[in-house]
Amino acid sequence: MDINKTLYRVSKEIIESEITNPLLIGIPRRGDHLAKRISNNLVEENYSHDLDTVNYKPFRDDLTSEGDKTFLIVNPQDRDVILIDDVVYTGRTLRASIEAVIYSGRAKSISVACLIDRGHRELPISPRFVGKNIPTNESEYVSVYLNELDDKDEVEVS
Repeated sequence: MDINKTLYRVSKEIIESEITNPLLIGIPRRGDHLAKRISNNLVEENYSHDLDTVNYKPFRDDLTSEGDKTFLIVNPQDRDVILIDDVVYTGRTLRASIEAVIYSGRAKSISVACLIDRGHRELPISPRFVGKNIPTNESEYVSVYLNELDDKDEVEVS
């Protein structure tokens, strides 16, 4: 899988969706790097947007004491927010990220973009922009490696 080619296609889908006043929000640790790549693609197409990252950990329902809730740097008020992650699985990280956005302001809309959708959702959250659907067993693991962190661009299912 060519990650850059896939992200370029996702970037084109974002442009074609005619979202107005978009705010891209990367979900750490890999989603924020993917958000930067998508942002660079959008800049090349003269597509106006803002970029931020989210601290979702204080909003998780399965973690204790992960720090204080913080506001986003860019206020999402009346913005079309696009949360960007590497792999969408159960939806729990997305739920926490959505809560973090709402904590910071009332977005006009919230969409999700991901590199990989592997299914097995526990919550009714589905990405609007998907790089690739990879059906997996629950016992399998999807690893995304990025040049920025791992010195290689690769997706591995094990």
